[in-house]
Amino acid sequence: MRKEQKKRFLSFFVLIVAVSLIFVGILTLGKEEKEEPKVGGLAPNFQLKNLSGNLIELKAVYKINRVTLVNFWTTWCPPCQKEIPEFARFYSEYKEKGVEILAVNTWDDSSPEQIGEFAKKAGMEFPILLDSNDKVVKSYRIRGVPTTVFIDQTGRIREIFVGIMTYDQLKVRIDKYLPS
Repeated sequence: MRKEQKKRFLSFFVLIVAVSLIFVGILTLGKEEKEEPKVGGLAPNFQLKNLSGNLIELKAVYKINRVTLVNFWTTWCPPCQKEIPEFARFYSEYKEKGVEILAVNTWDDSSPEQIGEFAKKAGMEFPILLDSNDKVVKSYRIRGVPTTVFIDQTGRIREIFVGIMTYDQLKVRIDKYLPS
């Protein structure tokens, strides 16, 4: 009789495990895990307001430019402040060649007016976008600023660079990524 009890218990245990796996499978059916943005993958699309309050969509920008740089930054970040003049110089030279920079301000408690003043003083003539709820920084899984994502005209990520970029680093990369 003892052997019969073990057999029933084992059958009951297997049944519970099977039902649990089926239940978990039903709960997750059709739910995709969002893949971490990576080189060669599609850039997660987003819509953010610029300093004028207009919505800017990434997909609309990269489709009309040859290369789009999405630069994550904040006003309080010394490395960001150091690279801004490099981006400004680079942008003045390359915007006519089909390069766009979207400067995504995130993790910043400054008001849009303060961010606008900062951008004006820093010579940031490229679009400044406000990620006030950190939605985009989360979708790109940004862990530190500055971080720059290079995106081609098809929406593919060509490179993700974490840290300060110089004019020369930007130039070398953009010359490599611009289609001939």
